[in-house]
Amino acid sequence: MIDPHRLSTQLIRHLYRHSTRDLAVHCLHTSLIAAYLWFELPLSIWGAWFAIALLGGFWHWYRSIRALSHIPDDSIKGDTIIPDIVAAGIAGLSLGAAALLFPLLSIHTRLFVFMMLGAVAAAALPRLSTLPSVYAAFLLGIMLPLISILVVMDNEPNLSSIPAVLILGGSLFYSAYRLHSDLMDGLLSRFGLENEAGQDKLTGLANRRRFDFVLQQEWAHALRYGTPISLIIMDIDFFKKYNDHYGHQEGDDCLEQVAGALAESVKRAIDLVARYGGEEFVVLLSKTARDDAYAIGERMRQAVEDLEIAHEQSTLGHVTISLGGFTTFAREDMKAEDLVKLADKALYRSKENGRNRVSWYDPNLDEPENT
Repeated sequence: MIDPHRLSTQLIRHLYRHSTRDLAVHCLHTSLIAAYLWFELPLSIWGAWFAIALLGGFWHWYRSIRALSHIPDDSIKGDTIIPDIVAAGIAGLSLGAAALLFPLLSIHTRLFVFMMLGAVAAAALPRLSTLPSVYAAFLLGIMLPLISILVVMDNEPNLSSIPAVLILGGSLFYSAYRLHSDLMDGLLSRFGLENEAGQDKLTGLANRRRFDFVLQQEWAHALRYGTPISLIIMDIDFFKKYNDHYGHQEGDDCLEQVAGALAESVKRAIDLVARYGGEEFVVLLSKTARDDAYAIGERMRQAVEDLEIAHEQSTLGHVTISLGGFTTFAREDMKAEDLVKLADKALYRSKENGRNRVSWYDPNLDEPENT
């Protein structure tokens, strides 16, 4: 059975995962438009629009911070989408208001603003498509002032440009809907198994059964669409010695803390972190190239080290993890299980080279198996 509460949480996390960077992009677009308007508008009008445009972006950013702050205490609810819709609409409207200045601008500046508004709408597509209603609000905020001014203007661009604007808007929203569908497919495959058979009781992560299920789905998806897929497998260094020295209760506490650090290190809702067995964990990263996957692995390694859990039986003095990864484009001559096997070989290399490190599978370094 699908848990809508948890699904809403994951959608909000995905929507605002890069909120500060998105604010920077908003400010950049605002500054580019303002640079063109500077030479053709009275200072009072220019300053008023510039302030409104920046305020719209900051309001959307503030909403993202508020939403994300509720995730740790698990208080995200489905009905809180209305403030997100309003904030996105305000952000779009604050930029779209530039179109209302067309009567004061030259034809060249009008065309520039026209194109910039299209670029802004396209740039917001990948992030806001997480919730199509949020993207629709942002898109309408941009388009409504533009369409309104085109209706009343006699000179270029004028009424004849409206069909092009509507086609652009329709195409962008359709793209947003398709991206949302792909995201939901991934989320439902991960969080649609809300029962004991799909969740590890100790850590709260997905368990081996759910991982195996999702791995097959993501492999089929990668095979169909030709997208990269990465897998990282890891285990806690000298964990048996930790258990023997500190006891199994402390060992369980250690597993819980490590699991939490790993989960926090993965930002995208479509990625899956699972307990593979014992002290071993696995992370499945769909649509993720090698360099990005390696960076996630390194972030995980550092997050566990930063826990500073004492481990007197480790050569490093505290709890660490070793990781091995593998990235590929799905091929017919491979199986989904091959990702685990090859990532495991990379993990073995990390252990050989001193542990507390990330290694990536390299076929050139792979030793032939004994026959």
